[in-house]
Amino acid sequence: MCGRLDSKINASEGNYFVGKKYCRRCEIFLHHSGTFCPCCGMQLRTTPTNKEDRKRLRLKRKEEEQYKRK
Repeated sequence: MCGRLDSKINASEGNYFVGKKYCRRCEIFLHHSGTFCPCCGMQLRTTPTNKEDRKRLRLKRKEEEQYKRK
């Protein structure tokens, strides 16, 4: 089932930025509105584990929010 849920990688933008979530047990990125993986039931990650990547994502989301306000 996990193979069907797996999302294609988009090199131009990060997976978390476009709304994908990561399952650590299945090791896949997927678009899912829930908090838990529909395949295995593990809680999904919504942010990167690396500190620098989290900072980069936070800045990118902040820029996007400011752009939408204008």
